[in-house]
Amino acid sequence: MNQSDPQNLKLGEILIKEGYLTTDALNKLLDMQKEQHYISSARKAYRPLGQMCVELKLITPDELQKVLRKHNKSILLGELLVNLSLIRPAQLEQALKTQKSALGLKLGEVLVEQGVISEAQLVDSLSLQLDVPRIFPSLDLVDRTLLDSFDERYLEEEECLPVHREGKTLTVLMVDPLNQRAIEYLEKISQCQIKPAIAPPSRLREVIQEYLEERRQARLQPLQPLAAAAPPAAESSLKVGGVSVYTNTEQMRQEEKVVQFLLKNAMKDRASDIHIEPQERGLRIRYRIDGVLHHKTDLPSELTAPMISRLKQLCGLDDKRRTPQRNRMQATILDRQLELSMATYPSQWGETVTLGIKEQQGAAHELLFNLERTGFSPLYLRRYQQQLEQPGGLLIVTGPARSGKTTSLYASIRYLNEQNRSIITAENPIEHLIPGTVQGQWDPGYGTFADHIRAMGYLDSDMMMVGEIDSPATLEASLELALSGAKVLTAYPAFDATGALLRLAGMGLESYLIASSHVTVLSQRLVRRLCPHCKVAIAPPPAAFFFSLGLVGIDPDGLQFWGPKGCEHCQQHGYQGMMAIHELLVINEAIREAILERKPAATIRGIARTEAKLVSMAEDGIYKALEGLTSPQEIQRVAFVNEYDSQTPWDAAEIQAICSGQEAEFF
Repeated sequence: MNQSDPQNLKLGEILIKEGYLTTDALNKLLDMQKEQHYISSARKAYRPLGQMCVELKLITPDELQKVLRKHNKSILLGELLVNLSLIRPAQLEQALKTQKSALGLKLGEVLVEQGVISEAQLVDSLSLQLDVPRIFPSLDLVDRTLLDSFDERYLEEEECLPVHREGKTLTVLMVDPLNQRAIEYLEKISQCQIKPAIAPPSRLREVIQEYLEERRQARLQPLQPLAAAAPPAAESSLKVGGVSVYTNTEQMRQEEKVVQFLLKNAMKDRASDIHIEPQERGLRIRYRIDGVLHHKTDLPSELTAPMISRLKQLCGLDDKRRTPQRNRMQATILDRQLELSMATYPSQWGETVTLGIKEQQGAAHELLFNLERTGFSPLYLRRYQQQLEQPGGLLIVTGPARSGKTTSLYASIRYLNEQNRSIITAENPIEHLIPGTVQGQWDPGYGTFADHIRAMGYLDSDMMMVGEIDSPATLEASLELALSGAKVLTAYPAFDATGALLRLAGMGLESYLIASSHVTVLSQRLVRRLCPHCKVAIAPPPAAFFFSLGLVGIDPDGLQFWGPKGCEHCQQHGYQGMMAIHELLVINEAIREAILERKPAATIRGIARTEAKLVSMAEDGIYKALEGLTSPQEIQRVAFVNEYDSQTPWDAAEIQAICSGQEAEFF
């Protein structure tokens, strides 16, 4: 290997130098690469070394890019797209052939025209390849006072838009960040160093035209200059804690415009959380939509401090940067009443902030807390309603964070909420208001949460809800109420239904107490719903896919599944909304005996499968995928798989019949 000249190092040599590979590992990878190249004409296409390392999880795509930048190397766009699994090698080869015959077209443009990737995916990849920020084009993010220094016609012709200036650095949004001629001209006009950023071409052109139209309108009304224009009347509804986002209605500061952009677009994109994350080279903004984080935009680092300070003012937090803080505030955004929660955390490049957005009362709120809309299959809906109607016992909803436990609890309370029933809750805090119930919020200054729970037992209630079991004392208090004859609903973090029982025992709960009480465990995860407007039929996954889910009895041939495509209704994501996949365990006599005998989890689950007719979470998910409600990839992404389930397999027809409520034919 040539170690004398760093510029001549090959990728494999660089990865060895950086500690990602050993010499033996590199030789094995090169042998695999040669073998694949030899058989590429028959079955497989040649894979670059970088792609192989990413696929084998020896290095992440981001780490690969950083290593290449460090050694002044650049990865070709086509190779990067393959590494990111956005295109297949065969699609790359076809696009390269097309590019040769299409003069002037770039590889990315060919792939977009062929529909292989979207414009947004191309921009994300170019941002990674060129190491430039990706900024979403919006006039809300532009300091309009900058634009007066530039010729309108030039901005339109060169497709660029100055965004933010800090000292002698000017961030400019460009269709082509490598347009050196434009960069040199902008540096000459602004007397600043240009920091290029990239944006989707079609959207950037729309924003430039929007700006030019505003300038034309401003020239017709010279007494109202563009830079001093008041925010539209509709924006006055942007309030947090009763305070307007704008401190000066005559001229918005740049950080206020960014806050406006974040909140407005989060509502339009149906985001549940906004992640504001300072990075080494800028500020990253991501939205959580339907449970999955999506990169919305990057912002100049200089905006971080003033923007977060403004958010802290609105949310009632101190302007301290080294102390984690959190608070909740009522907000009005686009005439919708919301609860806005803000949490800060000091991190390497500045304060990281998460804004949670929660819808208050309304039509959407009513639909959310409805058992029929949470995603129950017909089988589990009937079984769960039967358990809710039982006069006593303990019903536990389990799952990890953001798995919809709270939503299921409130939907259960709404289902049980009738005029002749008394329902009382003990919560910390109260997440949603359910009219007709008595909801109590624990105050740490007046006893423990367990004391608060026990106090519900004195009020002659029929149904009780405990927000979450967070300690052995809370568990003991909840079980005492259940053993006294009341119906108690609660939530508890656990991976699956049978595992929840063992975790309860691990918290100090005696096995005989679990066995002697009527306990039901509902375990769930959230998957994204396919957009009904654009979902497309896809080929069934291979048998290995089902095997990875513990489903060994399924033959994929002839099965019909559906996948995401993307349209205007779902913001091109292919998914719209969320639903739960479940497994429901009702403790019967056989399970009680196994618990008393302290049998291992695998044995208890086997009994649950054979005696209690437990349908696994993966089977419930596959049923919903076969019904066209979600995709197989979503099930694989979130379903908890217990290897013991493969010992009691069902085929696809049985799963569909059982989950649709026809289980009597099989049980």
